[in-house]
This record gives sequence, C-alpha cells and structure tokens, in this order.
Amino acid sequence: MSDLFRFGVRRTGACLALFLVTVFAGCSGPAVVPVSDLTAPRTEAVVRIVRNGDSLYTIAWEAGLDYRDVAVWNGLESPYRLRVGQEIILGSGVKKASSVSVSKANLESTSAAEPTVVELEPVETLSDTRERTTSDPTTQSESTHTAWLWPAKGELIAWFDPETGSNGIDIAGADGGPVLAAARGKVVYAGTGLRGYGLLIIIKHDETFLSAYAHNRAVTISEGDSVYRGQVIAEMGQSGAESTRLHFEIRRDGQPVDPLQYLPEL
Repeated sequence: MSDLFRFGVRRTGACLALFLVTVFAGCSGPAVVPVSDLTAPRTEAVVRIVRNGDSLYTIAWEAGLDYRDVAVWNGLESPYRLRVGQEIILGSGVKKASSVSVSKANLESTSAAEPTVVELEPVETLSDTRERTTSDPTTQSESTHTAWLWPAKGELIAWFDPETGSNGIDIAGADGGPVLAAARGKVVYAGTGLRGYGLLIIIKHDETFLSAYAHNRAVTISEGDSVYRGQVIAEMGQSGAESTRLHFEIRRDGQPVDPLQYLPEL
C-alpha cells in the first residue's frame, strides 16, 4: 500500500471523527456560551446588623469607610435613619443592599456583634463614579482649606500611628476642661455607641472632613446642632479611657489622617 493511500485513509478517518463529534454536540442541546469569567476575583462585603445606639456615621467610622459610600451601597438618603436589626452592607461592589442576596438563616445564626461576610461579583468601583451632593449647608465650607484649631489645652501624650491602632492624637488635660470644635460644622453624632471611644462626638465639617472627640465627661451640644470653630462642645473626661484625656481624630473621605498635619503649630 502506497504512502499516498495511507495518508488518504488517515485524513478521511479524521474528517469522519470531526463530523461525528459535531453531530452529537448539536444533538445534545444548545452550545454553552460563557457569560462570566469564573476566575475573576470576587469582592467580599460585610453585613453589619444595626444595634441600639448605632448611626450611619459610627458604623462607617468603625469600619474605616466613607459614610457616603455606605449610604449609596444601602440606598440610604439623608438624614440616614437606621432601625435596630437593619442589615447594612459594608464593602465595595454593591450599589444597593437589595442587590445582594443574603440568606435569612445565615443572618439569624449570626450574632449582632459579629458581621456576616458575603461574596460579591466584581463590579465597577463606586468611589470612581459616585456624585458628591452639596445640599447640606456644611458642604459650602472649603473642603481642603478648613481652618482648624486645637480642640483642647493640655499635654500631647499619644500620636497618630495607624500601625499600632492609633487613628488620632490624645491630649491629657484637667477633668471637666473645655473641649472645643476644631472647625465649624454640624454635629452628626453624640453618644456612647462606638466601642473604645467612651462618650463621643462626631462633627461633619464638609463633604470631605469629619472630626471626632472621644472620652468626654459630658457634652454641651446635641445631634443636629451647627457649631462654630472654637465653640465648647464637651467637658473633658475619661469615659472609656484609663485617665482624663481627649482623643481627637480627623477623617478625610472616611480615612483617618494625622491631625498634626492640619492643626496649627504650637
């Protein structure tokens, strides 16, 4: 048998095999078309259950997130009212809480103090596309030119060091001494709902900056009050601390920054 004849046989057999595979594939049903890349990284988000004393600002503060992102992910609008037991999504990749499916059994079996982790398909980052609203009067202040002053008199005893868990500075002072608003703004939180901060005040200065004043003995303002720069807002104390002090933080777009970069030099 010649080489040419053997080549023709092999070629005919290969074509027949290809034909049979095609026929059976067509009979087995429609072709499977890939709709997503299964190897793409998935984004984890946390389901946080609202507890008594929580607010949108404290939940975002605790998680180190921008409160505006948390509001968008959960479809919340100002004044961001929450109810005890409400599920709050914390994490990128979500446009609204309703877009994430979380099993009821999973939530019921999870302690309110322990967030539930769910996996989400990767989507466009909200931080790249969100719109900053300017309807609140506090948004009219200069975001990057806010005039800051020291919130209390005393000795600086702790510095900003995120690696050790210090997201602000500590100022030691006299018990009952005045605590001042470091810049003008609106009080968005006053209470004891954030663990480790004692009696806490959070002030929204504009769409960029928030500041926090912790371990107070008493407060002299209420949530919703507008305050001016240098106004007495609290009495220094040691609630949630070992000694009398003011713990002071500044958050820029939800992230802690070194207050000493913004406060005037002593």
